Amino acid sequence: MQRRRSCGALIKVGQLAAEALTGGARWGWAPNLLLWAALVAGSLCGALAYYWINLAAIWFAAAAALASSAIVAATIHL
Repeated sequence: MQRRRSCGALIKVGQLAAEALTGGARWGWAPNLLLWAALVAGSLCGALAYYWINLAAIWFAAAAALASSAIVAATIHL
């Protein structure tokens, strides 16, 4: 039976930290921890923006999505 490898970022941090303690990759857990921290930071920033300016906060998210897609489009070399 094959083991499923898909799980949440925080669970993956725990799994990779346990592997690191038992001889696995020493810093293999760090990228998943940074991903989880980014998710938390984004949700906190979104909640604060909504608290301060209500639904107008959606425009900040739309501008960030537009800017990041423009950066990706400018850096892709097909």
